[in-house]
Amino acid sequence: MFFPFLLAFFNIDAQAKMDKKERLELTDEQKAELDAKANKEGFSEKYLKDFNAEIGAEEEEEEDDTEIQALAAKYMSDDAGDEVQGSEEQEEEGDDSADESKSAKTPAKKVSSKQLLTKMDSRLQKLEADNKKLANLPEDDSSVETINASHMKNAIVRHSKTHLFAQDHSWNAFEGRPWNEAARQAFSGQAITAETNWTDTANIDKLNTDIQAYYRKEEQRIHDTMLDGLEMKKYVELISGVSDEYIHTQIVTGEITQSLKAKFLPKNKVKFVAEKGKVRDIQIDMEFKGYELKKLEKSYLKNIATLGIKDSDPHKMTFVYFVVGKIMARARKEDKIVMGRGVYFKDEERDTPASFMNNFSGFLKLYRDARGVKYRPFKMGRPTEVGIYDYLKLMCEKLPYDVRILPDLQLVLSPYWKRKYNEARKNLYGGNTDYKGDTDTVDDFPNIELVTYDQMEGEDFIYITTKDNEYALTDKPNEDGFIQFRKGGSDPRDIQAYGDYKLAAYVAMFGRKQYDLPENSYENQLVFSNDVEVLTNTYVPVPANTATPSVKDHGSIVVGANNTEATNITGFTDATPGERIYVLGNADANKSTVKHGGNIILKDGADFVASNGSLLVLHALDGGKFIEIERKVVGAEEEEQPVILAANATTADATQGNSFVTSSNTQATAITNIENAVPGERYTITGSGDAGANATTIANGGNFFLSADITLAAGVFLTVELNGGKFIEVDRG
Repeated sequence: MFFPFLLAFFNIDAQAKMDKKERLELTDEQKAELDAKANKEGFSEKYLKDFNAEIGAEEEEEEDDTEIQALAAKYMSDDAGDEVQGSEEQEEEGDDSADESKSAKTPAKKVSSKQLLTKMDSRLQKLEADNKKLANLPEDDSSVETINASHMKNAIVRHSKTHLFAQDHSWNAFEGRPWNEAARQAFSGQAITAETNWTDTANIDKLNTDIQAYYRKEEQRIHDTMLDGLEMKKYVELISGVSDEYIHTQIVTGEITQSLKAKFLPKNKVKFVAEKGKVRDIQIDMEFKGYELKKLEKSYLKNIATLGIKDSDPHKMTFVYFVVGKIMARARKEDKIVMGRGVYFKDEERDTPASFMNNFSGFLKLYRDARGVKYRPFKMGRPTEVGIYDYLKLMCEKLPYDVRILPDLQLVLSPYWKRKYNEARKNLYGGNTDYKGDTDTVDDFPNIELVTYDQMEGEDFIYITTKDNEYALTDKPNEDGFIQFRKGGSDPRDIQAYGDYKLAAYVAMFGRKQYDLPENSYENQLVFSNDVEVLTNTYVPVPANTATPSVKDHGSIVVGANNTEATNITGFTDATPGERIYVLGNADANKSTVKHGGNIILKDGADFVASNGSLLVLHALDGGKFIEIERKVVGAEEEEQPVILAANATTADATQGNSFVTSSNTQATAITNIENAVPGERYTITGSGDAGANATTIANGGNFFLSADITLAAGVFLTVELNGGKFIEVDRG
């Protein structure tokens, strides 16, 4: 009855089905595989018919089963491998008697299905070993036709005279498709002589036709191939079939429960709150040289055997499937980054290729734009290595009680900060007998999981939300808009590949607007975060020759590359006071220059020439003014020279720099303030080598919030950060 066979290959317990009188069914793919393993077309259908006819009345006829004995005649002989190969060659030569003679051949002694399966398993193991050897072959520069596929000589792969895998699909036809003929030769163990001329327009057109035909027949497969390798953050769910916008609707209420009473007294006010997500169109534009497609074809042929054993589905051994998968693998690497760090910028009329980082807005951009608008952040400043343990615990404690006790919360942070959290935790509790090493949850909050996101590496941004609040949106492509090829490019022998798909990051709920709550309550939101800068190193381009760039879309802009002439920047529009603007140059000619004067205050009155790779950081002030925080000029010495404070100085001026060194004082001197300081900026004050008896001191009090008073003797330093109107100690030494 082949029960062990079904269990081993399809994980189907046929014996249990027989006992329960349950109907046995197989998918089309399983039927095809069973036919292939039995080496007899239609075998699976007959098997199913016999099985289902005998439900409840199983007969002990296994030893007399003519199908088993026919298969035994094939597999139980010592030269079965040669028979398989010989049968394929006979079929290719048009000898229709091959199967008949083979079927008629029976063993001298009847065998059981267990004996037959043992023999078949032995042969399959040998095939797997051969294919592993193939997978380890080096990828050299030899031509396609020199690949020798002798390792496939015992493979049980059937082809008709006209089609690969004996499947009557246009993309599997041998005629006009040298790549399929090469695959047939590889499977049959022959030297590969079929060669594709990828500079021939007819072959490019044929590949296009095959891709469209494959899509029409296997729409879901091609869609799955498009998504293969799309790596997403943990707990991000994929929603497919979104052609334009997606709206998540949730019922939200105020209080609904109350103590026992005699009357029906409703007190809740229900409101639907919807967040809208929009998928963005992404285009693939690639250019191949003819030899690059030849190398791709060669790679396909070398992978045939491995693909065939790991997944018996013949669809995954077609050249169409392989080509689409290789192209999308490149796109997936970019999509992974954009899903986290992308910043959408609409510029459809551009004349130069745009950065993939502007394809759509990723999760960090969504949270950045919603912060202070759709949810209130915790005012905590930047985390420090020394204080990260208490920092995360404080974030959790700040959550509203009803949220804090919810199951399945996630605290999302960079791998760096999770590592520092566990290091700090080890320093605190590593000596305890109950210490069990690193943790994946916040201490005292077992329902809040520490979830790292690699796209947040380098960021101090940390947020908390539910595990079912983040999604990726995508749409299914149509047959004409997925992947197509055409001749073109600077060289007439070049081939261009192009296509379209849609993708987006989506946060379902930032806040849940509830009635009867004060405006400053944290209880009306599902996202909670700190208030640090985020996503400063993803840039959006500035249109050509713009003198007053807008920072409405994003606070980090890149200037110069689109210019047709040298351009002076005299101001910025749509800036929010208190936030920073990052200006990155990306031009070697027609550069933009940020000019000192008017609304822009630059250090030492020096203009900033935005040459390629140079960066200027500005702080937005009230009244449309901007003051320089720092600049990095390519090729210039980037180390900041410290500002020497005057003797007996009691204040420092942040407009002069971020690093200060005291002088030799003539009297007892204490620094009480750093004037013109910028919130979030760090400042360091160091005692000079000749500080002497009157070394400058800084007390814990007034404008400074320190762990203790400090005397800035020679080489002693203090680093502080302005946060909430106080200079908070960050480091000392």
